[in-house]
Amino acid sequence: MGGKTFLPMNDEQKTPDMNNEEQTILLAKEGSTDAFHRLYTSHWERVWRLALRYTRSGPDAEDILQETFVRAFEKLHTYRFHRATTFSSWLNTICLNCTMDYLRRRKRRRSSRHLSFDSLPVHPASTDPGPDRIAEDSLTGKRIQESLQVLSPRQRIIFDMRFNQHMDIREIAECLRCSTSNIKTQIFRSLQKLRETLEPIWGKP
Repeated sequence: MGGKTFLPMNDEQKTPDMNNEEQTILLAKEGSTDAFHRLYTSHWERVWRLALRYTRSGPDAEDILQETFVRAFEKLHTYRFHRATTFSSWLNTICLNCTMDYLRRRKRRRSSRHLSFDSLPVHPASTDPGPDRIAEDSLTGKRIQESLQVLSPRQRIIFDMRFNQHMDIREIAECLRCSTSNIKTQIFRSLQKLRETLEPIWGKP
């Protein structure tokens, strides 16, 4: 190094590797606000969209976005480089935990906090959707959306990951940092709750 002493890079210093995410994370761990800002710039939109998916509210998603990065900044020293856990997935886990906490706090306003289960059928197939059936279907769809509110925030997120995003059990467990058996239990309990709630609409199988 030509006798020069190596010093940690500050916000003003630039290196050829500054665009490398691992280098940026290391700089952020050393306290570089510029490096953390670059991480924020790279990931904020994806985090915001993830929060929006479950809150269905732009302002709420903004709040969760800010809380996610505050927690990420506080916990950045705990992040470890690992091939099976990218920084994105680590950040997703923090976002999902923030989202679940937020939904629990806002449960009293759950009528305006619906998940988008577009792929969930809202009624049995009909070959003659007349006016009466259309009105009935509308009511049925509303009841199904309401029935989803019997699930806890955590169960709703797991349910969405499994049945809307088609993630397998292992992927969900890795994302939420828990065991596969825990995910299976949550899915089983969710289906039980939904079955009990929807039986008056569809009848017993």
